[in-house]
Amino acid sequence: MSEKLRFTTDAGLIDRLGRELVGRQETALIELVKNSFDADAWEVKVTLETDAIVIADNGTGMTREELIAGFLRLASTLKVKEPRSRIFNRQRAGRKGIGRFATQRLGKALRLSTWINDDDPGLELVVDWRKFESGRDLNEVPVYLGEEPPSKMGTVIRIEDLRDEWSDSQIRRCWRGLLALQQPFPVAPVERRPGNDPGFNVTFLRDGGLFDDPQLVVDFQSEILDHHHALIEFRVSEEGVAEWRLSQNRFGPDRGWSRIHHDHRDSADPPPYASLRDVAMKTHYFILAPDLLPSLIYSRVRDALREEGGVRLYRNGFRVVPYGEPGNDWLRLDQIYSQRGVVLAPIANRNFFGVIEVQDPEGRQFEEHTSREGLIETNSFRELTGLATAVLVTAVNRISEDRGRKTSAGGSTQQKATDTLDRLRNVARATKAAEEARDSENDASKATQGPDAAREGNESSGGEEGNASNLIEESIALIEKQRAELADEAALLRLLATLGLTTSEFSHETGMTFEAVRMDFQSVFEAALAARAGDDEFAGQAERANAMLSRLDALTAYLNELASARSVRELSPVSVSKAIGEFEIGVKKLAEKAGIDLTIDTPEYDPLYTRPMHAAEVSSVLLNFFSNSLKALRRTEGARCIHVAAGRGVGGQILIRFNDTGDGIPVESREKVFDLFFTTRIAAPADASNAEQFSGTGLGLWIVHQIVSKAGGDAEVGEPDVGFTTCLEVRLPAEEED
Repeated sequence: MSEKLRFTTDAGLIDRLGRELVGRQETALIELVKNSFDADAWEVKVTLETDAIVIADNGTGMTREELIAGFLRLASTLKVKEPRSRIFNRQRAGRKGIGRFATQRLGKALRLSTWINDDDPGLELVVDWRKFESGRDLNEVPVYLGEEPPSKMGTVIRIEDLRDEWSDSQIRRCWRGLLALQQPFPVAPVERRPGNDPGFNVTFLRDGGLFDDPQLVVDFQSEILDHHHALIEFRVSEEGVAEWRLSQNRFGPDRGWSRIHHDHRDSADPPPYASLRDVAMKTHYFILAPDLLPSLIYSRVRDALREEGGVRLYRNGFRVVPYGEPGNDWLRLDQIYSQRGVVLAPIANRNFFGVIEVQDPEGRQFEEHTSREGLIETNSFRELTGLATAVLVTAVNRISEDRGRKTSAGGSTQQKATDTLDRLRNVARATKAAEEARDSENDASKATQGPDAAREGNESSGGEEGNASNLIEESIALIEKQRAELADEAALLRLLATLGLTTSEFSHETGMTFEAVRMDFQSVFEAALAARAGDDEFAGQAERANAMLSRLDALTAYLNELASARSVRELSPVSVSKAIGEFEIGVKKLAEKAGIDLTIDTPEYDPLYTRPMHAAEVSSVLLNFFSNSLKALRRTEGARCIHVAAGRGVGGQILIRFNDTGDGIPVESREKVFDLFFTTRIAAPADASNAEQFSGTGLGLWIVHQIVSKAGGDAEVGEPDVGFTTCLEVRLPAEEED
């Protein structure tokens, strides 16, 4: 005769499962907070009291049935049946059936209070885990369910009689474990309506004790954002008008809201975007350098940025993957940093914690792929990526300019070094004279005091190698030798930089000319097939092609001549008058194409020879000035004029004045235009050509200053001639008579 039996469960199984399923206390706490995420909470506060942990959220709460079926039933299938949350359609993050064991792992007693709305009474579940002892049946150990007065919707879990101590570093590890669930920070107000996920924010507090004043241990603001080096933002209105700003800049002044369009880099009043609407970005910028962050904070921020750095995209409140995921370079920041030498400041994805929010409820601007992975590259998407990249690169260039700013704009360290060496020589001479006077006094004293005093005097005075004057003179000689070596290296680097910049500035124009020649010759060829007498269209095309070839020949010849000059390493006096004449011939056709009236004025019988320098350096100065004038003139609607004059200045120096009628240089920028990376131009988009990438990066006038200062001269913004708005002046030492 058989007997029907059933498995029984020892109550000690709860303790064993708690220890084996949730080995670490941090893992247990993370799992409980993930349950708040699954309950569609958007705010969670975790408070550590003296002997308790309180986890409070504003989620949907639990009904009696959900509490019994989901929490009290081991191996519940609730999350299997509902893999997504009910309100915000979140992918559930908590592990199935772990929550109850997490509470047991953390403490010996549990009080769980929950409310499904703000009006009705809630429920309170009380569990004493100490009663789940080995030797008792699980179904014999009671838990207690009671009623709670009405309160705010959500759930509060209180775990008492903690099993472990909690350090701040352990709490921070918990917070970092939850980072992937959190939208880092609000960018633009999220419309409150069903289905719009407002994000998920977790704050960890520690009870203050005596005055019951909780102290913040960690949240996203304190852990990461408070340590940023700048805040970069843009916004696009309903009309498509885009603006950007740089604030909280630790290296220099903030830049307020200003208009921007990445395809209109030189425009002071750029047009609205054709398709892009209702978009905003907020990005926190970090420079991961140990000297710019405290050591402990540096490691923390670096680790977080490695895992979660980048700019994420949210559409109508929902995260759009894979944008901002590790390895995803949708804004081409990593590509720009690896390829563009001009962006010396860090601009990789790991330097940003950023969010872009798009409001497109009707789906008119952005459309998802059928796989739900990413967006189709519509015009709006292309405009968004172009704008975001331009803003980030422009802002980082401004920060780089601020970091590298000299204490006196345009000041020459060469002259300071020369003055310092002169002072050292004076000190050496004075010291040597004092030593000689001292030795004379010692000799006179020894002569009167006898041989013993003479021996003591010789011993106390020291040898030749111990004299201060000799030491100073040896130091001066060493400094001068090293200075000469550095000057040679700097000259070579300056030549390379000048060649690269000059070629980049004009390769774009040359490329356009070649393209135009190809197009027109195709038209000429087609016209030639059907040529007939009196074909005015054919004649016009032939004339235009001939003019463009002439301009191309002039440009090519001028650039080739500069390249040849740079290959000569020897220094020699340079005729400024001749250099300006060759400059006029080389760029006159280009100026005419741009509608610019170019005039020059040099002495008829004075070649204006400089001290020995590289012949191409004067041409490079003129080309850089011309490049800046081109950009300034394109931003104006009036007459376009450039006037270049040269002559003798004060003390016989060679003076070059470069005037134009562009939009001028603001007064507050005149002391900074020769600083490294200073520019007011918007950065080029990531897919722009190398010529465009190098154009407007704040290197041109800095190179001018380097050339002029190394030659012993000076460069500055001067007072323009009558009828002009801008004048850049260069003073170079003249050739000496001997």
